[in-house]
Amino acid sequence: MKEKIYYNGKIYRSAGQFASALWVRDGKIYRVGGAELAAQARDAGIAAEDLRGAAVVPGFNDSHLHLLDAGRLLNQIDLFGVRSEEELARRCAEFIAARQIPAGRTVLGLGWNQDLFDRPALPTRAALDAAVPEHPLRLDRVCGHIVVCNTAALNAAGIAPDTPAPAGGSIDWERGILGDNAIALLDPILPRETVEDVMAAYQASLPAAAAKGITTAQSCDPRPGDWRTVLQAVRRLDEAGELPVRLHLQCALDTPAGLEEFLGQYRPGQGGRYWEIGPLKLFMDGSLGSRTALLRQGYADAPGTRGLQCMTPEQTRAMVELAQANGMQVIGHAIGDGAIAQLLDAFGEGANPLRHGVVHCQITTPDLWQRFARGNILAFVQPIFLDYDHTIAADRCGAALAGTSYAFGTAVRLGVPVSYGTDAPVESFDPFPNLYTAVTRRPLDGSAPWHPEECVSRETALDCYTLGGAYAEGREKSKGRLEPGFAADFAVLDRDYFTVPEEEIPLIQVTCTVMDGREVYRADNNEPEEI
Repeated sequence: MKEKIYYNGKIYRSAGQFASALWVRDGKIYRVGGAELAAQARDAGIAAEDLRGAAVVPGFNDSHLHLLDAGRLLNQIDLFGVRSEEELARRCAEFIAARQIPAGRTVLGLGWNQDLFDRPALPTRAALDAAVPEHPLRLDRVCGHIVVCNTAALNAAGIAPDTPAPAGGSIDWERGILGDNAIALLDPILPRETVEDVMAAYQASLPAAAAKGITTAQSCDPRPGDWRTVLQAVRRLDEAGELPVRLHLQCALDTPAGLEEFLGQYRPGQGGRYWEIGPLKLFMDGSLGSRTALLRQGYADAPGTRGLQCMTPEQTRAMVELAQANGMQVIGHAIGDGAIAQLLDAFGEGANPLRHGVVHCQITTPDLWQRFARGNILAFVQPIFLDYDHTIAADRCGAALAGTSYAFGTAVRLGVPVSYGTDAPVESFDPFPNLYTAVTRRPLDGSAPWHPEECVSRETALDCYTLGGAYAEGREKSKGRLEPGFAADFAVLDRDYFTVPEEEIPLIQVTCTVMDGREVYRADNNEPEEI
């Protein structure tokens, strides 16, 4: 029997309720109490650790991110923070030269955002061609919903000026820009990953997540072209004891035939010790920054543009009905109010036993939140998005619609089940900037709050990130609380989240992460305990 007592801490149980000691036994919380537990540990010879007053919170349950994509970044061009298309092209050329990549091999990159350019405008293939003429380039915007390619990539993929855009996609051949469903046209030229490649990507991202106190990641990794490879890699990592974070996999499948094929091999809830198959993940629209999010009234700063509808209402209903018939939860990426309404229509009215939900829920109106509440539809949100989006929301949507958007405080007050996530690598794994934006509604630069009426308390924000995440995966009776019988998943902090000045919340660091009763991260020793 493996057990340990952590004592002399500030252990969060619920709003206003704290303990000072936590007794962990065989991967679960055995007892929660005070100084008497430390005394019992000494009497019984149980291992004990003095927390020296440190705050302890349940392990963070990131309800939507992309762990595999985060790990893949090590072998892709880092385009975060570029300030011009010239710098974009230069980084590509430098990356290729440094790695001595042979001509003709496709090279990937991620992270550019034209709104941050010195001259805000979408980049062009002409600029890329001048710097990188012989290597096909696919460079994803930070949101992943549009890409810019050079001519070599378009030619290699057989995309010509007269190539029609698929439904739910867009092609700007002159610029080399592909949007949403059209991005799949590049799939034939992408490097083919092996199981070992996928394992290596996870081995890069999982420890980084654990170091931020994440003990469960609801990760959107299996996709139509690679789910077999991804799941084989996850299984091998689990069997080797190399999962320091629990994986609840959101499975992005886009056709009934593809979903039926997947369900022929994997069922919801199937998995291993630290991983399981989670919901079906649908993509309804694009992103606000790329003007591909689907807006009911169109874009205020681009008249005539409504965004992209990645699935028709009929396709959406067919996928939801097939998943429901197989007992599979459905969640859908929906940023614009048009996409959210379409997904809610597909879910229908009445009970929601499978806990269907909407991921992102950014551009909203009061009537949409009322529909969430009536149907007990889950909201998988990322408060950190307002750090950037507050600079563009009014321009894109108009002041009135922007004023009712990102209304995550309203959602909580209406009783909507809310969970928090980061959408990493779109944003950092770090939970504390996310919590800061939820609590203060301030951008990370500390400037004036944006719609402060939507603030939530520190305890509510933390609960959304822990118990809310557990509810989203149907595990709220076994995870997300530091109570007897719950999983021993928790994080020890270097500052007291509950009392530090608001401006210090983003600075909080995790000093120790415990998952299933074993230390998977410690700031002064990054080697996890053996399983």
